[in-house]
Amino acid sequence: MNSIPHNVNLALLALLCLAFLSCNVDFRERSPVIAEVENSRLNINELMETKNDSGFVSKEEWVKRIEAWVNFEIMYKEAQKRGLHKDPATKKLIKNAEKKILVDRFRLSLDSTITVESDNELREFYEKNKETFRIDSASYVPFSEVTEQIRSAVLSEKRIKSEKKWLTETKNLYSVEVYPQYLDSLQ
Repeated sequence: MNSIPHNVNLALLALLCLAFLSCNVDFRERSPVIAEVENSRLNINELMETKNDSGFVSKEEWVKRIEAWVNFEIMYKEAQKRGLHKDPATKKLIKNAEKKILVDRFRLSLDSTITVESDNELREFYEKNKETFRIDSASYVPFSEVTEQIRSAVLSEKRIKSEKKWLTETKNLYSVEVYPQYLDSLQ
């Protein structure tokens, strides 16, 4: 494929995308396709999901994102064509990735109810862990400068505690066997 027509096509696709985005049209029902590779399609809604936090994406960035999607799809299709998805090592990686994604999503659902109750809770954590915030032998980082770090640490502790509690309550619902006699063979 000649790269100049390819880049022109991508630029035209990006301009089309920008034209659609500049209109206040709701594309949720039938989002226009902005790029295709064989039977894979990238629609406007999916492209919009890649917007950054500021919400602004330049025309050049849209073109880069579309080109990155096209390149990724071509590489994916080529990997399939070469049968890489049938390789036992690849199958194991895919299965492990699927498990990790599902566990991460499950953890998010468990974590959704965990909050910091009050600033007193944060201050209490600060006081209990004051040595962590030591600057020198006589001074500490002020509470106000580490509040967000403390909030993250408190939430992390709560998540771990909540997960352990949930696991303790739930483990007996599953058949679990551990065979410690085989530990010696690991040395």
